[in-house]
Amino acid sequence: MNRALFLSACVLTMSSACTDSRRAPAPPEHRDAPTGAGKTDAAPIDAGVNDAGLPDAGLADAGIPSPTPDGGAACSAQGLSPTPSPANPPLPPAVDSMRRRIVAAAVACDYAALAALGDEQGKSLRFSFGPDEDVARFWRQAEQERGEPVLARMVKLLSLPYTKQDELYVWPTAFRENATAQDFEALKGIYPDAQLQAMQRDGSYLGLRVGISSTGDWQLAVSGD
Repeated sequence: MNRALFLSACVLTMSSACTDSRRAPAPPEHRDAPTGAGKTDAAPIDAGVNDAGLPDAGLADAGIPSPTPDGGAACSAQGLSPTPSPANPPLPPAVDSMRRRIVAAAVACDYAALAALGDEQGKSLRFSFGPDEDVARFWRQAEQERGEPVLARMVKLLSLPYTKQDELYVWPTAFRENATAQDFEALKGIYPDAQLQAMQRDGSYLGLRVGISSTGDWQLAVSGD
């Protein structure tokens, strides 16, 4: 309604109180930050950053996980290089293609894409020794609920030297029989020193290992025994 007509109508009806319904509502009461978000005096994050199509660095600075392609929270691999180091000796094209796509999906924190890669050739990816059937849920829970940097370890392992077991290309070399001190040395920064020393002493690498067949089928990404 035209504002002048609105006010005239108020006078004609002799209303004792006449209020413009278009008045902006009063600001809501202040609410405490969600549990776990922490308190901060920092200025509010400018939502306009996302409008520009750029990632909002302020989210990470505020301790809030950034969104990921499949809607999950940030993961341990976020910020790592999406391109693995060149393999030496070179891998068969099908194996190297799968290796690169695994790394790219992990760095993007895209659990759905990782699950799709594991089922790309219609075979089951071995990711657990338990009854778990949903790899995306399994790794998301490991990352977000148990604090296990599964995806970061996966990315880092796939840039290390590999070993071959029959038709399976396996990372890291510490998984092979008679692994050397150098094999375990390559894993520094991926696992705590004490854990690496214990595995080396026992002569058995029980950390994450990744296996891809010669046809490019991702068959293994499991820890434990």
